[in-house]
Amino acid sequence: MKKRIAIVSSYNEECGAAFYSLRLKMHFEAAGYAVDIKRLPVSLLRMNAPTGIRRKGDAEIQRIATEIRDYDAVLLQFEPGLYGSTAKTSLRRVTRLLSAAKNVVLTVHGFDRQISLASSLNAVGYLARLQGANFVNEVDNLLQYSLVTKFWRHVRQSKHIKVLTFCKADQTFLERLYDLPLVSNYPITYYGREEVDHIRSTIDRDQFLTRYGLDPQKKYFAVCGFLSGYKGHMTAMKALEFLPDDWNLAIVGGEHPHGLEAGREIGRYIGQLLAFATEEERLDAVPGFPATNRLPFVGSSADANRLDIRNALFERSDFKYFLPKSEISKRVSFLGQVSDDDMPKFYAALDYAVHPYMRTRSGQSGSGPATLALEFGTRALFTNAPVFREMSHYFPDAMQFFNVGNFIELADSLQRFDRFEERLNERRVEALKTYNPAGMVEAYRTLLEA
Repeated sequence: MKKRIAIVSSYNEECGAAFYSLRLKMHFEAAGYAVDIKRLPVSLLRMNAPTGIRRKGDAEIQRIATEIRDYDAVLLQFEPGLYGSTAKTSLRRVTRLLSAAKNVVLTVHGFDRQISLASSLNAVGYLARLQGANFVNEVDNLLQYSLVTKFWRHVRQSKHIKVLTFCKADQTFLERLYDLPLVSNYPITYYGREEVDHIRSTIDRDQFLTRYGLDPQKKYFAVCGFLSGYKGHMTAMKALEFLPDDWNLAIVGGEHPHGLEAGREIGRYIGQLLAFATEEERLDAVPGFPATNRLPFVGSSADANRLDIRNALFERSDFKYFLPKSEISKRVSFLGQVSDDDMPKFYAALDYAVHPYMRTRSGQSGSGPATLALEFGTRALFTNAPVFREMSHYFPDAMQFFNVGNFIELADSLQRFDRFEERLNERRVEALKTYNPAGMVEAYRTLLEA
């Protein structure tokens, strides 16, 4: 009789955890397990008011908790935002689900690494020195720390709960800070070699690119995935000015559904990308980073007004000092959100994939787009952001890096990629013999049997 596994996750949604869960289900079924997805009603769970609505979300969690009791194992995808809009609500609901399962692996997609341990150890004296907003913020930080600590204490004390992280750094962090005894790590994986070979052999590059309005005669490098400020799209855009005219940028992906801003015609980050790509004013170079947000400008009052708007739009972006000096919008294609079936095909069809991510405050555990690039053997470049440095522990000497924000280095690396492609590919193929879907299933199985 097949062992029954339940995966608790978002599903059939535009979401990284949802796609991971889809692939996880397929690979466990291929390994002989009977797998059911217990889909989280994320939109409902993220509604924190009024109280009646929040209770309906709690009722859905209770329903799922009841359903997973009889499964041999539960694979719970832990990304706090999937379970509620506040840490208190989210962690309470996850704890309820963990308590209901008899054998569970908590897969850590993300968690808050910024909670200050130091301030909690000297809370009374520290808070006494704070006033106003700083006092309120630190009290909130301490409450968050208390909630998170309580949650991980429950995990530590529950022998039926095991933890899987997507990188070694997260495993070390959780072990040292929360003394978790049953933690392992395994990178995100989606496609095995046979699946990749099948997709590559069946795709017609010219036909596929034409379907998306791209010219097969031109060179394309792409930034794939949800549109978010940390993805560094403007680094890729600016690199166009240092590449020959036949090079073009394809932006594959849309805004994350949970990141959409109510009542806004154009989201803040989308507005930046549109303005950056269509910049036509020729601005004098600005040495350093002046204290004022205003750039030097000589021209009409209308030009000055446009510059004021751009200064406001890029107020918190370093790229306001590096606005394009030429029109690049004709070389940028926004392809929008694509289906789960088509996304891997882009890694087979496009010439290059770039990952110009910056470091985030809370940190990332892994990157779906980077995983696809490695699995499909796409010519790929990665910034030296921690998330990619962590991935390189699994893929040593198989990833080519450039410095965060260095658009000149990016453009140069793209043009000389063929010089190091053979070495990278050899190391990548070797690493994928170990880190692949079959290895992922085995990592889960080992934890479940621990």
